[in-house]
Amino acid sequence: MLQFVEPTRRRDCTEEADAARKKAPDSHTILVNGTLAAGLAVLAAAAVIWVPFLEPIRNRFADTDPGWVVATFVLQLLSVLSFVVALRGAFDRRLGWRESFDVGVVEESANVFLPSGGSGGLALGAVILIRSGIPTGFAVSRSAVLFLVTSAVSGFALVTFGALEAIGVLPGNASLAGTLVPAAIAAVIVAAVIFVPRALPQIDGTRGGKIRHGAAAAQAWLREAVDTSVELVIGKREMLLILGAVGYYAFDVASMGAAFEALGGGGPALGLFVLAYTIGHAGAIVPIPGSAEGGLVGAFTLFGAPLSLAVGGILLYRVFHAGVPFLLGALGLADMSRHRHEGVLEDAVEEAPEVLEEAEDAAPKALTDGARPDLAAPSVPMSPYVGEAVRSED
Repeated sequence: MLQFVEPTRRRDCTEEADAARKKAPDSHTILVNGTLAAGLAVLAAAAVIWVPFLEPIRNRFADTDPGWVVATFVLQLLSVLSFVVALRGAFDRRLGWRESFDVGVVEESANVFLPSGGSGGLALGAVILIRSGIPTGFAVSRSAVLFLVTSAVSGFALVTFGALEAIGVLPGNASLAGTLVPAAIAAVIVAAVIFVPRALPQIDGTRGGKIRHGAAAAQAWLREAVDTSVELVIGKREMLLILGAVGYYAFDVASMGAAFEALGGGGPALGLFVLAYTIGHAGAIVPIPGSAEGGLVGAFTLFGAPLSLAVGGILLYRVFHAGVPFLLGALGLADMSRHRHEGVLEDAVEEAPEVLEEAEDAAPKALTDGARPDLAAPSVPMSPYVGEAVRSED
């Protein structure tokens, strides 16, 4: 029995799938951005080595603590693996661990070279799953859930640590505006995402032109994504999604903290460190290489970190923040390719009649009148994921 969506729901995510395909990066885009990122890294390293007035940063690296460097790597590895855990939870555990790992690390590696707030990699993951034979509506909806929940962790961290710093519970020397204002903005954004799509009247997409139709579809899609996120986190208490999302954020913060310690320490106190990390990463929304690093350096300097420590620590952090997902993503791509050469495609084709029979039992009307294209039996899959995804766990 298929359990992707409720039989009574008439949700067609064709437009969202088309948007995901357009947003998903191709190999040329990833190559170009990767080359630019590598070039910037080389230039930064050369500047640190040879530019005279950057001597304070060179001095930081001269006394690097190897133990903290190893900790930076291990914590970054745990962060990426936590994202894999969150992805499996977002998809109701219908992907196996191997498939979740492959898709998760490929998404993370794409995000490294596509500074788009994390949405570029998720769009790529949704397209991979759709092409694997997973119903379009389910792949798009659950990718949106993964993005919303992992982003919500950052928002709640900003609210929590900003408020604790503002009322003096946590140590730190920052102005009220520097702590309470970011917390208030984050609270407003989180509340708006949760409540505004449902509080506003439903847009009638049958009237007007393409803009009105697109706005109606986006509103309905966001409502469903938010509802599903709340159901998984609060209703079902899907612990893989919850713990994975928290670990993805927390281990990344800890990895940056370890990088700062590797260069001698002296960064902001815990609460201010979390604020600087979260606010600084907002620079990744600007889709140009180096935007995230610039945002982080600015935020940490604003919250009291010495410039030499901020620049050096973020450079060291980015080595592992980019390198770990890149290496794991290469493993994920190799594993996908290996699947295709192990005869999994032929096995999936043999299972197609059984899949069709299950789909007909679950949604006969959708298959006959075309009202639910996302429940139709998948076409010949392009990867092994359909084998586990189309069946609910007993």
